Amino acid sequence: MKKLFTLILTTTLWSSTVNAQDLKMYACGITRVSFVKELNKAFSKKFKIKTSLNKKGGVSFVLKGLSQKKIIVGAGCRETFKSKNEKNLWSTQVAWGALGFIVNPKNKIDNLSTEDIKKILTGKITNWKEVGGENKQIHLILRAGKSSGVGSTARKILFHDKNQTFSQQATRVKSSGPIRKAVEKDIYAFAIDDVTSSRRIKNVKLLQVDGVKPTKENILSNNYKVRRAFFLYLGQKPTDLAKKYIDFALSEEGQKVISKTGTANLEEATGKGDEENLIFQNLQFDVKTK
Repeated sequence: MKKLFTLILTTTLWSSTVNAQDLKMYACGITRVSFVKELNKAFSKKFKIKTSLNKKGGVSFVLKGLSQKKIIVGAGCRETFKSKNEKNLWSTQVAWGALGFIVNPKNKIDNLSTEDIKKILTGKITNWKEVGGENKQIHLILRAGKSSGVGSTARKILFHDKNQTFSQQATRVKSSGPIRKAVEKDIYAFAIDDVTSSRRIKNVKLLQVDGVKPTKENILSNNYKVRRAFFLYLGQKPTDLAKKYIDFALSEEGQKVISKTGTANLEEATGKGDEENLIFQNLQFDVKTK
């Protein structure tokens, strides 16, 4: 296992309304389910520090809370934007996730090409028959807006265009939970989700992409080509408590906790450039917190 660099950091305290004895953080729905809950438990046990976590809210909610100093650290599944609320925030990667494309288990389709997925999302393919399925309309279900972690990374990875427009005929909902519930009930539904989160839902089926299964091993090796980074977010320089949390998340112990949840951690990644990425994440954190 690759060893994480030992971080020797100095920090500057930043004003916050949060009790210094507790760690209050927000995480988007996907990172909350994928690894943050378990990482928080391990952190609390090791350092005897109480942690609290939101039960609802996506990545925009997380970043807004950080910007308004309601929290000192956040977690999510997209990079920060150069918007008014996010321009002074920064992120460091702590794990790998991947986009998952989900259907109802009764749908006979098991695999889609990247090009077919793009055409479904943009409304150029509207019938399952066009991709080898039944002669039934595809019921496309998407997150509303373009700032969600799933939506923004799908645009970036698949289209290389953050402003890519998706089908106007799609049903749009506010969060990933309702998307999964809709797919569970609808044989002809199609949606984007996260692999780790979807894998825990019994009544949805994750599709192969270009014949590659969305397994942890394929994500780590980057054979599954739609993997994406999971981040921890900070505002400017972190408090001592926030630094302690991210130090733990990037440590060998913290990375093992992440791995045990079924999420792909940085140390395990074996794709092209992954070792350099691991070094970069640690150096970036080192520079930003001095």
